[in-house]
Amino acid sequence: MIITNLYNLFSNEVKYLENRQDCVSPDVIESKANTVIVPDKFKADVEALEKYIGHNLENGLCIKVDLAELLTVIPRERKRADAYNTLRKFLKNEFNIDLIINKKKGQNHEK
Repeated sequence: MIITNLYNLFSNEVKYLENRQDCVSPDVIESKANTVIVPDKFKADVEALEKYIGHNLENGLCIKVDLAELLTVIPRERKRADAYNTLRKFLKNEFNIDLIINKKKGQNHEK
């Protein structure tokens, strides 16, 4: 066993014991079981948000963004923070994600 481990170490090969069981950690299983089905209404918005933050949406995130920047990421006809209310409610209810939109610099944010 020790010789095999040393050989693997020096040969840069990864070898697993025959009795090793491949498995997925419990948190991954849990997240697969709790997969959120995103309605068509929000698919483009969710994809744009994921691209904007650089990874998939995760339970409990807090995303803070200026309104002007959010309008470039997820355009709306109505250029006001309340145009994102349904998206905010969806993210909060399904992912437990807070989308906080800063209206302008120096003003309080909307939640």
